[in-house]
Amino acid sequence: MEYQKVEIGPGQLLLDPNNYRFHDIKGYKEVKLKARYKEAGVQTRALSLLQETTAFDLDALRDSIRTNGFIPIEQIVVTPYDEDEGESKYLVIEGNRRSAVLTTLLADADAGAVDLADGIRQSLETITVVVLIGTEEEIQAYQRTLMGIRHVAGIREWGPYQQAKLVVEMFEEGGATLSSVAQKIGISSREVARRYRASKALRQMEEDEEFSEHAEPRLYAFFHEAVSQPKVRDWLGFNDENYKAENADARRLFFEILSPREVDGEKRAPKLTSANPQVRQLKDIVTKSHPLEILADPDKTFDDALQAAHADVVEDDEGVVERSLATTIGALKKPGLAYMEANERAKELWEEVLENIEKIKKIFPK
Repeated sequence: MEYQKVEIGPGQLLLDPNNYRFHDIKGYKEVKLKARYKEAGVQTRALSLLQETTAFDLDALRDSIRTNGFIPIEQIVVTPYDEDEGESKYLVIEGNRRSAVLTTLLADADAGAVDLADGIRQSLETITVVVLIGTEEEIQAYQRTLMGIRHVAGIREWGPYQQAKLVVEMFEEGGATLSSVAQKIGISSREVARRYRASKALRQMEEDEEFSEHAEPRLYAFFHEAVSQPKVRDWLGFNDENYKAENADARRLFFEILSPREVDGEKRAPKLTSANPQVRQLKDIVTKSHPLEILADPDKTFDDALQAAHADVVEDDEGVVERSLATTIGALKKPGLAYMEANERAKELWEEVLENIEKIKKIFPK
């Protein structure tokens, strides 16, 4: 097997109509004859599958290439196909998304639908590809190995904290905007904004005199979820102008439930131990005063507060009876089918519950 680097134009590339990405798409049909790969209808179908399948996210890649030009860090890998009107054609085996974006961007530029800077256009018009030369069996074996390395084992992505740190550095460069950062790295402006907000919120904890010792990169995921939940963001008083949580009481409680604590000399783990689902569930707690009181109580757990939030409670200062009954109902519902396997101690406790119900019935207003 030989490898050659060749400079070609994107018009010489043929998309693979049997791309592995297509195999689980409804309506995909295998093109069995390789001789038909270059047909206009076959190529149009392959391009449509790439463009119309949301998971392939061609728009974000297109924005990135339109902004940065074609950067051949991850080179397009091809095999020789044939000659068409004196021009060599190459079948893409790795880089079909990038190939599709290159050809469509240039076509749109020629049609006047897109304006490309001269330097950007030049980087698209002539690209360097890696050509595999060998027998059909050698090429097929190499292709499968390459697919396994790239898409099964895969390139190890940075963690969320590292991704967000880069976003912050790019955004804080002179003149950068959320949309310009998004275009450069190929994600949506909304995702850039979330990463930036979360990083700045974590920075507040890092700078807090009381909680800074507990602030660490692994907590980034909790802040990412928090700023993604409108009710939690509102509770924290998150300001999108200075990117700070301005509700001091809410901010302190959030830092507190993210931190280990000591109760009566006993060291306890943080109340929040899972960004998903706990921070998402936090939105059900922060809009109700009683569940918030439970959340702030060092002797109570997050589940205690969540149970209170899910109870059908009338929220007022005199709602002790309502809260107690609603909490009791929630607790009684929780075991479900486990009641069928109740032990003797559970049966004794049930009898005690019934006795108390009888006592309450005598004083409860009709």
